[in-house]
Amino acid sequence: MKQVNMFLQGPGGERRAVTLLATEQVPLETLVFHGPNTRPGVLVDLHILVDEQGNLARQIDHEGLRYRFSGSNASWVLVVG
Repeated sequence: MKQVNMFLQGPGGERRAVTLLATEQVPLETLVFHGPNTRPGVLVDLHILVDEQGNLARQIDHEGLRYRFSGSNASWVLVVG
């Protein structure tokens, strides 16, 4: 089986290799970006990724494609290759 590589691509096009550190269940309404017309109390899996320097990035949308590193407001996009 081929290995799947994950990267987060930042606003300037910078890419950082990341791995999955943890998964938590959180209420959908607590995410920065969530679907319209969502019911209160719906739980979604939230992924926490870590880069090679140990920086943590938390998922901020319900699709699992947008992340933010701790201490930053910039959104990073998940790229799988």
